[in-house]
Amino acid sequence: DRSVQQILKEIDMKELATALKGTSEEVQQKILKNMSERAGTQLKEDMEFMGPTRLRVIEQAQQRIVAIVRRLEEAGELEIYRGGEDEVVV
Repeated sequence: DRSVQQILKEIDMKELATALKGTSEEVQQKILKNMSERAGTQLKEDMEFMGPTRLRVIEQAQQRIVAIVRRLEEAGELEIYRGGEDEVVV
């Protein structure tokens, strides 16, 4: 959760709203539970009022967020746990 909160500090909320339109309810809830109630409400409203959005626009927003995550990881500010032999459960 701390990693998610750290990522959220770096992301524009309008961009996040766009990126989340293409995600599962599980992903959306993970993000929302790491935000203040007020910020979460605003994010949900932004997503609702956005209306239909082209998949290409959603994917571009998601890629910009992935770029932020990678930058944080490369800077040593964030550690990403990936599956495989060295899988770690936090």
